[in-house]
Formats: sequence, C-alpha cells, structure tokens
Amino acid sequence: MKKLVTMLLLVVMLVGCLSGCGGKQEAAPDAAPAAESSGGGAETAALPGEGETYCVIMSLGQLEFFDALKGGVCDAANDIGAQWYFAGPQELVPDQIVQAIDQAVANGVTGIILHGQTEETANAIDNAIAAGVPVICVNTDITSNRLSFIGCDPYNAGVGQAEEMLKLLDGKTGTVIISSALAVAQPSAVANLEGAHSVLDNAPGIKVVEVDDTADANVAATNIGAALQANPDVVGIIGQQAYTAVGAATAVREAGKTGEIIIVGRDRDSATLDLIRDGEVASSFAQNSYVEGYIALQWLHAYVNDSLKVIEGYRELGVNPLPDAVDSGSIIINETNQEQFRAKYEYEVTASN
Repeated sequence: MKKLVTMLLLVVMLVGCLSGCGGKQEAAPDAAPAAESSGGGAETAALPGEGETYCVIMSLGQLEFFDALKGGVCDAANDIGAQWYFAGPQELVPDQIVQAIDQAVANGVTGIILHGQTEETANAIDNAIAAGVPVICVNTDITSNRLSFIGCDPYNAGVGQAEEMLKLLDGKTGTVIISSALAVAQPSAVANLEGAHSVLDNAPGIKVVEVDDTADANVAATNIGAALQANPDVVGIIGQQAYTAVGAATAVREAGKTGEIIIVGRDRDSATLDLIRDGEVASSFAQNSYVEGYIALQWLHAYVNDSLKVIEGYRELGVNPLPDAVDSGSIIINETNQEQFRAKYEYEVTASN
C-alpha cells in the first residue's frame, strides 16, 4: 500500500512538471513577448504625445479664474503623455505677453495655447505660425493666422448677462451699472459691453452707467461705490470681469443696500460662489475654460501629428483642417447649483519655461 501511494505521488509530480514545462514552451501563436525594461520589469506602451511640449500663455495667470484652463490642459496632456507649462506676466502687459510667445517659439514647443487678451500679440502669433509652431486662441480671439479660436462668444455672454438682469428685475426700472475693464479695451471686454448694451439700451425704463474696474475687486468696490452715490436709483449691477461681483457686493454692502440691488457676476471664483450662497450676488456666468484648454491641446496634438483625416498632407498644402471658431458658451451659476461648482481644479506643470 505504501508503495502504491508513493508511486501515485511520483506520477502526479511528473505530470505537474511536464505540464509546467509544456506551458513555457508552447506560447499562443498570437502572443507577443512582454517588453523588458533595463530593470527587468515590463514597460508600458508609449503614449502618443510623449516628447511633445505645449505652452499656455496668458497674463494675470495667478488669478483663480485660470485654474480651469490649466486643469483642462493638464488633463489633456496627461491623456497623451505630453509635457506642458504656462507663461506670461502677472499684469496685463502686451509686450511681455509677446515676449512669452517668442520665448516659447525659441524653446521649440510643439504648440501654443494663447489666452487672447490683447491685439498687440497678433504679429507674435503670425511669427509663431511661420516658424512652424501652431497657435490656438482661447477665451478671446485675436485677429491673426491662429489655427482656431475656442471660447465663449463675448458678445453673446454680454447679451446673456443683460437678459438675466432683466429677468431678475421683473419689470423694475432704474439704473443698471455695467462694470468692466474699460480702459484696457480688451477685445472680449468691449464685446461683452456691446452685447449688454444691445439688450439694456432697448429696455423701457432702464438707464446704463459704465464703470471701469480694471478687473480688480478693490477698484471695482471703489468705483462702483462712487457710481451708487451718483445714481441713487441703481437697481442692478452687471460685473463683466472675474472678481467684479466681489467688488460690487462690497460697494452695495457699504451703501447699506444689500438685498435692494441685484448683482449678476462673471466666472466661478470662490469669493463669488460664497456671495451667491449668501444671497448677495444673484447669479454668475461661468465660462467653460476647462473644456477650452482640454480641446485646444488635443487639437494641437492631432494637427501636428497629421491625425486629422481631412486631406492628406494638409500642413504641407497650407490647409487648416480645424474649425475657425467654436463657442464654448457660459454656464449660469445661482443659489440652486453653486455648491456643485466649488470643486477645485487640479493641475501640475510638467515642463519649464
């Protein structure tokens, strides 16, 4: 009996050994051997954007407003394995924006995403295109040879804010203040203003007063406060720059008119969301900057890699396969949905200037 058990164990061990050896020798016909790294581990497949570097250029990039744009670019870069960084001055200085574009071209970046803020950058954009570095403008378009523009149509945004104001006023008449960065004459600010005027100028019983806030909450509070004193019949304030609503709420609070004057703001910074929650700001129009950044980088990557199957050799032929302009639209934030907009965008710069 003991001999029989021993023999059975030997048979089982032998079969197991033969099976194991056979497994190593008989690979499936379609199986490819795993790539080995220098450390002996399997390497992952290369992502399509590896070796590419993209630059996002804007002024005032330290503002919370730009986190959405950076978050979109970062996610798109991670998806394809590309590197990215952002550059530009902390003030709205056209010459320094031009220098940032020129430096990015000198760095040999794969493509540039430009937050269009001033027409003075047009020549630098054209020079970048001529040097073989594609440029897509976001937020505000610049008259140039850029490949495409992705952004909220500023005129339509102004129309939307004015229509929202009239809806909230519900027939109430008086003065409506429009606060924006007037002195800078940024194209988007001008178009925003024109869009709001196109609605309010035709509204019975509504007078419009313009205030220059230089896109600064403190300046907005001071200048809107002065406008409130000069116009005691103010019924509404439209803030067309990020943080303008914060300045407007401060001015209204200091005038002792909280709850009497309706404020419609712009964008989704934390301070504006707090004011919407607390009832000091009625609503805010948030531009979809995340989507603008995400799409812009994906399109630049597809363009430089000839992945857009429009026609063969479109770059050599000088044919632009991208849409000339795309309206990313605005999202209205109010007390019913403000909580959902509080999540912070995450991004990590992976290349240096």
